Amino acid sequence: MADNKIADRRRNRIESQIINILNHTIKYEAYDQELKMISFTYVKLTDDKTLAKVYVDTYNRKNIDRFVKKLNDSASLFKRALASELQIWKTPNLLFCSDESIERNIKIENLIKNIKK
Repeated sequence: MADNKIADRRRNRIESQIINILNHTIKYEAYDQELKMISFTYVKLTDDKTLAKVYVDTYNRKNIDRFVKKLNDSASLFKRALASELQIWKTPNLLFCSDESIERNIKIENLIKNIKK
């Protein structure tokens, strides 16, 4: 039980570090100005720490799929940044995904408003 809590804490710490490193990398090292409009919302690291699903969002939601493709195409830039900063045995592979949670929350909020009317 205690080992599980320690593993969860470690995974949470690594996920937080990944977000910080990715935000720094996109701000200072990305050449594509469009990518600088993206924000990384959260990271989900697999139990074996070999894959990190990175959820992204942007103000321009209609182009999110194009931004996600650009990020996945330039994943090696971000993985290099992680490899130099993270203090872990193996740097996880990155998979960038669109964060749909904000959009989902807006839909739920609108449904609740309509019910109250």
